[in-house]
Amino acid sequence: MSRKKSVLVCAIESLLTLLIISPPAGAQTITTGTLSGIVRDQQGGVLPGATVTATHEPTGTKYEAVSGADGRYVLPNVRVGGPYTVTAALAGFKDKTESDVNVALGADRTVEFKLALATISETVTVVASAPDIDTTRAGTADNISTGVIESLPTIQRGIFDFARTSPYFNLSPDSANNDASISVAGRNNRYNSMQIDGAVNNDVFGLAAQGTPGGQTGTQPISLDAIQEIQLVVAPYDVRQGGFSGGGVNAVTRSGTNAFSGTAYYFGRNQGLVGTIPSIATVQNPSPADAVFGDFSDRQGGFSVGGPMNLNKAFFFTNLDWARKSVPVGFSVSGTSGQPWNHQAEVQQIVNIAKTQYGYDTGGLDEVSPPTDSNKFFLRTDFNISTHNQLIARVNYVNGTRQLTSAGVPSTTIYALPGDYYQIQDKVIAPVGQLNTTWNRALNEFRVTYQRERNKRTNPGFETFPYVRVDLPDATNVRLGTENSSHANELDQDIAEITDDVTLLRGQHTITVGTHNEFFKFRNLFIQNLYGNYEFLSIEAFQAGLAQLYQVGYSNTSDPQQAARFSVRQFGVYAGDQWRARSNLTLTYGVRLDAPNFPDKPTANP
Repeated sequence: MSRKKSVLVCAIESLLTLLIISPPAGAQTITTGTLSGIVRDQQGGVLPGATVTATHEPTGTKYEAVSGADGRYVLPNVRVGGPYTVTAALAGFKDKTESDVNVALGADRTVEFKLALATISETVTVVASAPDIDTTRAGTADNISTGVIESLPTIQRGIFDFARTSPYFNLSPDSANNDASISVAGRNNRYNSMQIDGAVNNDVFGLAAQGTPGGQTGTQPISLDAIQEIQLVVAPYDVRQGGFSGGGVNAVTRSGTNAFSGTAYYFGRNQGLVGTIPSIATVQNPSPADAVFGDFSDRQGGFSVGGPMNLNKAFFFTNLDWARKSVPVGFSVSGTSGQPWNHQAEVQQIVNIAKTQYGYDTGGLDEVSPPTDSNKFFLRTDFNISTHNQLIARVNYVNGTRQLTSAGVPSTTIYALPGDYYQIQDKVIAPVGQLNTTWNRALNEFRVTYQRERNKRTNPGFETFPYVRVDLPDATNVRLGTENSSHANELDQDIAEITDDVTLLRGQHTITVGTHNEFFKFRNLFIQNLYGNYEFLSIEAFQAGLAQLYQVGYSNTSDPQQAARFSVRQFGVYAGDQWRARSNLTLTYGVRLDAPNFPDKPTANP
């Protein structure tokens, strides 16, 4: 393959599936749902020209469609949830109403009508059994409603706790810091995608195990109290779904209604709810007593408020959430808690040398409980501009901090003094605007998003100092100073997204044509060992200043701390069709083209 072709990688997905369904699926959407069905008379004949109106009872939002020549109507882009009241009306026939209708995210809810002549006064009750196969959607997907979110237990109070409800989503701790890493259908977690209100919400640079912005700080990408419904997809037959070959997590947020409502919550636990730690047996002490669990705290609180700004016209919903968590590392030199690291005299000697000879305070010998904190804010507004136009504007803000040390430290062979712990701070702000427009036989979703993320490592409470390793005689070692990958470590990400989807309802065909484009801009400062990295083979060598190994890193340019800056563009176009060839036969097919583009040239490196 030539260099030019290798720069532009195009993936064409051709989806052709034969589904035997009854009734057929309608116009499925990513952030909303669909109501559809057929209007018939009492003898089963189709009724064209019937007006079908669906009213979202909590907000008064109305959707309207007219049945076609085949009696079929489609109400696309309706709000997720409900309840809805759906009414079918036609001159010469009695109106028919269905109540307590709920719509799931991305699903087509079928509501069918049999209208009686206006001169007939008898009441007709229709009883139908559910089909053995769920035919309202194609592909493997699970929907998690508000009721399930509120009823299922969750420790982290995060979206990924609910991913466990799908057998295709497997959560396992990341080896570095025990974050949840998600594998879907056996694929690596980097191949997954997450969307909130249809907007891509991924860790594009790829540093976080959970794959979301701010994931390195151990925080959730959005407050759970702001989520209305979650959809887990593995193999969706929808040309608008792209950018992943593992699994997709699609969440929609809550909105206000015509009634003011609010919630307040607090969750907490501490070391009293944990118990003790089984100690590690040694030859000298084969049956040690259990160790005391160190200072542990996990608290989360917040509140939500929603309601109308103008009845039936404008609504708001807002949430404020805070979390404070500190988990002990499991080892201490002093032995007050955790597993005892049996080198108190040697470690104290290293601490004294660092203080008196090098003027550096390493911190104490008690067990460390690194904090993980976050503050979240969410605001969403909805405007019913007209019967055919709805505008959504929302913003999500997350500010997370987390204290860590090198992977696998501390352990039975490595002990990190408090000054070796670094702090990651990650700030994310993500505004989204979406305009939904519907006509009698067509709809349009236009969405613009922007995500600004700033990630930086610091060493709060301690002076800048080289990274130091001091070896002890029994193959153990002690770490102190500023962790070597945190000397100069910053990452800025700016991501913009423009999506426009047009769906046309043409008789037996539901045609979708759209484009999805993402624009990434990165600034990455990463220089290991900028302040130096020393390894001493003994305490005596550390005291004498005789290092076995010394490393220093810098940028070989005019700026010793020069950051890498580059941009990426991802363009996507697609078209698909759902053709209802017969009442029990639907063909779904489409084509999608994704083309990444790298406009920058790498810096010369002769």
